Amino acid sequence: MSVFTENRTPYEFLIRWDNNGVIQGAHIAFLDTVLKDGEIINQTQTSVESVAIAEQVGFPLADVLSQLQIDALKQVDVLNAEIVVLKAENESLKNSD
Repeated sequence: MSVFTENRTPYEFLIRWDNNGVIQGAHIAFLDTVLKDGEIINQTQTSVESVAIAEQVGFPLADVLSQLQIDALKQVDVLNAEIVVLKAENESLKNSD
């Protein structure tokens, strides 16, 4: 009797940055493989899905990056948000003079 096995493995990982070098998004695609008695009988590339960057929902980034890298990306998000607030406060102070 033949033994059929299905495997899903990462196939492609894509990251997009903006002009300032800030990550804007990431996606991953998988390769679904069907084996019969250990021999490949079919392989299909899946559609891409979003990768969870910082607090976003998606494919777990921990499967691709180390925890240190994940923590650094989270900190970048926090600092970028603070920069936006500080720039707005700075403009407000300039305009109040």
